[in-house]
Amino acid sequence: MWEKLKIFVWVWCVLCGSGFGRFIVTKNSLEVTSPESMNGFYDSLVGIFGGSNLGGTMAGTVIYPKSNRKACRSFEDFGFSFNSYSGGLPTFLLADRGDCFFSLKAWRAQNAGVAAILIADDRREPLFNMESPEEYYPGSEYVQEIFIPSAFIMKALGDDMKRELSDGQMVNVTLDWTGALPRIDLVQNLGEAMTVIDGGV
Repeated sequence: MWEKLKIFVWVWCVLCGSGFGRFIVTKNSLEVTSPESMNGFYDSLVGIFGGSNLGGTMAGTVIYPKSNRKACRSFEDFGFSFNSYSGGLPTFLLADRGDCFFSLKAWRAQNAGVAAILIADDRREPLFNMESPEEYYPGSEYVQEIFIPSAFIMKALGDDMKRELSDGQMVNVTLDWTGALPRIDLVQNLGEAMTVIDGGV
């Protein structure tokens, strides 16, 4: 154990000096607090772009828009604004995966006034990290301006939320980063992944 810890500290120091390392929050819990039929904890993965509240939580009310459900276009084009009401819970946008980059969905949601975005997978598969490869493309400077948190959720959870919302139920959730695990990515200058060391050694 101590040997692993020594190696971890040494690698971290090297990375800090080299600029190759970065902490990435990978996993957090999502608690559905209402409706009662969905009460419980679910896994989600935080986007590498945007913000997160390490060690904290954020509660909100989920909405699923009638149009632009993949959040690839500006919500202004559809006359939507999702700013939270005074005294109410923050608004979390539920969006579907597909047709555009995850970070673009978050950018569109942020501009529409939501506090966070939940992106539901469109297939049954294990969760994976939402990268933002377009941050290196011309015209994608917006990636650096995203500050709302984003969470990738399972298709089954997304489907359940949509069903409850279509039935007129209020879906409230809490994003919980208290158990989130930071990790260090070791990358070469060209962006080729070398290895990953979990922060929980």
